[in-house]
Amino acid sequence: MIHEKIFILAVDREAKIIVKGNVANNSKQINIDFEFLIKEKHDKYFRSPIGLEHPKYWKLQSLTLEKAQLMQLVYSGVSKKQLDMAIKEFKQFFGPGYVFSNGIKIEERLKTLKGIRLTDINRRLLMTA
Repeated sequence: MIHEKIFILAVDREAKIIVKGNVANNSKQINIDFEFLIKEKHDKYFRSPIGLEHPKYWKLQSLTLEKAQLMQLVYSGVSKKQLDMAIKEFKQFFGPGYVFSNGIKIEERLKTLKGIRLTDINRRLLMTA
C-alpha cells in the first residue's frame, strides 16, 4: 500500500512524503519505506531534494540507503510533526492489530527535525509578495 501526503512549506515549496508498506508473508507485520520529494514554485513536477546539481549529491551517493534516506528527509524541509502526521495517517488505513517497522527507525533517529524556519525578514518578504 502507498500513502502520499503533500505539505505546503513556508518558502514557496511543497514537500511530498510517500509512505510505502509491504505486508510480510500473511502476517500482521508491515515493513514501511519512505520517499521524500519536493516541488519549488517554478517546478512542474516533484523531484528529489538532493539532485545532480546539489552540493551534497556525491556525498549522498556514498552513504548507505538508511543514511541517504535520512539526508533526503532533512533537505526536504519537512518537520517531525509533519512526518508523524503522514505516518499516523498511513497506520490508520490498516487499523489495529498490525505491527509496523522500518529499517531505519526514522521516528527515533530524528527527534529534533525542525523543518524550514523563516527569519523575520523572509516572513515579511513572503507576506508582501
